[in-house]
Amino acid sequence: MVRELEQIDSLIVAPLQAALDLDYVKLHIRALGYTDDPLIDVYVDQAASYFEEQTGRQIITATRELWIDAFPFLGATGYNARIEVPHPPLQSIVSVNYVDSSGVTQSYDDGGSPETPYWRAVAPAGPYCRRGWVEPLYGRVWPIARGQTGAVQIRYTCGYGDSPDDVPELVRGILCFLVGHFDTYRSHTQEQVISAIPYGVKEMLDGFKYSAYPSQVLRDVGTDWPVPIGTTP
Repeated sequence: MVRELEQIDSLIVAPLQAALDLDYVKLHIRALGYTDDPLIDVYVDQAASYFEEQTGRQIITATRELWIDAFPFLGATGYNARIEVPHPPLQSIVSVNYVDSSGVTQSYDDGGSPETPYWRAVAPAGPYCRRGWVEPLYGRVWPIARGQTGAVQIRYTCGYGDSPDDVPELVRGILCFLVGHFDTYRSHTQEQVISAIPYGVKEMLDGFKYSAYPSQVLRDVGTDWPVPIGTTP
């Protein structure tokens, strides 16, 4: 199955906006004037990168591409035929391409019209939404890809939205805490010891991280796994 194969994920189109509005974050850290604006912009980008690295999520809309070595189970449509896409929330699947036995890249698209679909995308929503996935429609199966690394390429868009207003309030709060931390500890000196990220922030990050794990991980850990209320393993 595909979940046992190596996955390579790369950024194709980066977000067009920062994850936080500059004026909004300046209110949080009580910044006066405009002298530090360029530095605060850097802190915002650092905070967003840290959140995304720690949770595996995407904040502002981006286009990414997932490479896997083969399609999953080639039989009947169902759970075993799903390909889960990382970096939730998933917005849409742009394309599904694969390298055939002759070494030629082919498109396994929707047939070019709504009357001839090949696959469907499922995109759960919400701040703690799980990973979305793509799967062949009932009666169809994935094609056979050539046995090579990255033989299947799935391009997709993901993120909470196009602007900071689309970002969940708790995520914005976490980012503000991180920006405040970076702003407080700008440099290390003998008189000032850099503190670790506040424990409460880590706890909030964990909720977003655990719910973004692959579904088989959530099933394996059972009910003891700290999945946020309102989500299903």
